[in-house]
Amino acid sequence: MQSIYQCPVCGERLIQANKSFICSQKHTYDISREGYVNLLLANQKNTKEPGDSKLMVESRQDFLDKGYYDPLSDEIIKIVGSFVAEAEVGAGGGSGAVAESEAHYNILDLGCGTGFYSGKLLEALNKTKTERPPGLWGMDISKPAIKKASKRYPGIQFCIGSSFNLPYPSESLDLVFSIFSPFDSDEVFRVLKPGGIILLVRPGSNHLKELGELIYGRFQLQGNPLDLSADLDVSPVEKYRLKYEIHMENNEDIMNLVSMTPYYWHLNAENKVRLAGLREFTASMDFQLSSFRL
Repeated sequence: MQSIYQCPVCGERLIQANKSFICSQKHTYDISREGYVNLLLANQKNTKEPGDSKLMVESRQDFLDKGYYDPLSDEIIKIVGSFVAEAEVGAGGGSGAVAESEAHYNILDLGCGTGFYSGKLLEALNKTKTERPPGLWGMDISKPAIKKASKRYPGIQFCIGSSFNLPYPSESLDLVFSIFSPFDSDEVFRVLKPGGIILLVRPGSNHLKELGELIYGRFQLQGNPLDLSADLDVSPVEKYRLKYEIHMENNEDIMNLVSMTPYYWHLNAENKVRLAGLREFTASMDFQLSSFRL
């Protein structure tokens, strides 16, 4: 998979040379042992170690591996797969009528965390019969998350970067998907090709309502409700609501769930004692999936 990174300092295209990415101005970014590249500048950090901590990353990965979010990943695979198939038909179905570079389809998992969703997507895309499989990219601001993602999914190119200063050239991506992650819409519009797709997954009105009631005594929706419906630069394609319940039967899973939500940052001593005593818990999963075309 050829690099489509751009230098975060000067904006020039980055070319891979051995174990580094280098631009024409000689700005150099080394590829880590795990395979990722750090394209996050010091002045783009709000803290010394931004994003999810190592503990939060471990908790998130353990929880996701239990299958609690598999219905969501299945839905993402279905939606993204339909857009990839649509692009293949538009490119001549792999008949050779379209130049190889034009037929390629680049997908970015924006705020990818440990790469769980892009990893599932890669597995599904590898099972489809395509002449040139899509290029998969993942970006997050958390070094522990990207380090784990790179180890686990070597078929995806991961980097550390800022969602508000994307290290990708203008009009270089065909589809960007974001799951509960903040971003700058102008930056996403910049890196998408004309006709490119944005897929947003945001919390529905009842997402984890039982957890909110347990911690606060009332439910208050947590997460990023950002939508692009009112933006004049995009056209809505489809909206879909996914709702189901999960039942956890041990405290480890319950605490892992809490640690991967915004509730984690607001726990007081009383909340921690209450949560530590839980041995089972049922929670509502409620997701709003919205796709838009640039």
